[in-house]
Amino acid sequence: MKKSFAIILLGLLVSGIGYSQKTYTFEYKIHPERTYVLEMDIASNNETTVSDVLTKNESLSKVRRTTTTKAANAEGLFPTIMAFDDVRMLNEGKEVLSPLSYTIIEGLMAEDNKFKIDTIINPKLDKVTRDALKTVFKDLKPEIDFPKKPMKIGDAFSLDSPLTVPVNGQKIKLLMTKTYTLKGVLNGIAEFSIKMNFALAMSNENITAIGDGGGVVLFNIAENQVVKDDTHYTVNIKVKTPTGVELGYVNAKAKKNTVIN
Repeated sequence: MKKSFAIILLGLLVSGIGYSQKTYTFEYKIHPERTYVLEMDIASNNETTVSDVLTKNESLSKVRRTTTTKAANAEGLFPTIMAFDDVRMLNEGKEVLSPLSYTIIEGLMAEDNKFKIDTIINPKLDKVTRDALKTVFKDLKPEIDFPKKPMKIGDAFSLDSPLTVPVNGQKIKLLMTKTYTLKGVLNGIAEFSIKMNFALAMSNENITAIGDGGGVVLFNIAENQVVKDDTHYTVNIKVKTPTGVELGYVNAKAKKNTVIN
């Protein structure tokens, strides 16, 4: 009887260990004495059909940026240089260099992503643009707001963000929901799958919108950084008017990769 009880107890212990899953915390940080090389490629195709006439518009943004951080000082701040290479965009259907190309931004960075900028080097930028850059980069918040509580394999969280799509001069407001599911962790790299859904964010019985998408995110746990963020989605919009139906269509892709040295 005692032997049987011991076997049952051992089985319960083994079972408990087997079902105990490791948890992971995802906190975004920038570390001193690192080099972060970001490459970003975002493309979008928009189509509008009015009275059987199809109009197409394309947008494109290509960015390569190197952020170099040095040793931290006594206050925990570290000198940082953010240097842009080619920044390309579409202008009247042609790929051209953005005025932001070859800009150098210098200042002091903190691990909580606060960036105190003191120097912007680019003679082509006016004061308005320089002030805008200081505002954009003063707080390098991550695009993905990970949960504060630890996650285990299979856990998921969702984030909502607004999206506006123009259809024949009318701005259609949508709500984009991204659901991130932790699929696994290998060699310190966590993989999340992304599922995207879209819903109309305005009250109008004459407008319908459907859309979906997906993607993948890789997070380097030791470096506290997203090293890959690839997404794609499509949206279809139908607007009923007194003279007929207007159609809107969006097909967008985004690729962001970061190499850390």
